[in-house]
Amino acid sequence: MIKLVILDIDGVITDGKVQIDSKGHESKQIDFKDIDAIFELKRKKYKLGIITGESTSINKYFIRRFKPDFFYFSCKDKVAAIKEIQNKTGYLRDEICFIGDSVHDIYAVKYAGLGICPNNASKDVKEAADVILNSSGGDGCIMELVSLLEKYNNKKR
Repeated sequence: MIKLVILDIDGVITDGKVQIDSKGHESKQIDFKDIDAIFELKRKKYKLGIITGESTSINKYFIRRFKPDFFYFSCKDKVAAIKEIQNKTGYLRDEICFIGDSVHDIYAVKYAGLGICPNNASKDVKEAADVILNSSGGDGCIMELVSLLEKYNNKKR
């Protein structure tokens, strides 16, 4: 049964695109369906983790907005971060879901008890994932994940 959901940011919460204005400021796009879905995960009592390889000011927004139980940025070894979370919580691999989209997420997708990727993930991640969502990153994939977890956990019971 999944108890902890860990999300990548770029290409999962966001659509993976960056807009840069003339002053060099970055902005990213998030679908309201996915914002609602993150809060739905919390209402359903899942622990929430976010692990990103990026170190940008937008990370502060994600911490403030979603108040994840675990947040790692500038993280190049996502499996090590997951193992650190396991050490803190006692969760088993089978209780952890990780959703990622890029080559940097492959090992975490493989490591988690339930490895998931959005439909527009890289080919290598799709091959590593247990489940490929119908939705793309930043376009409702977290909402789809909420529904999938409900079915998955009911099946495991």
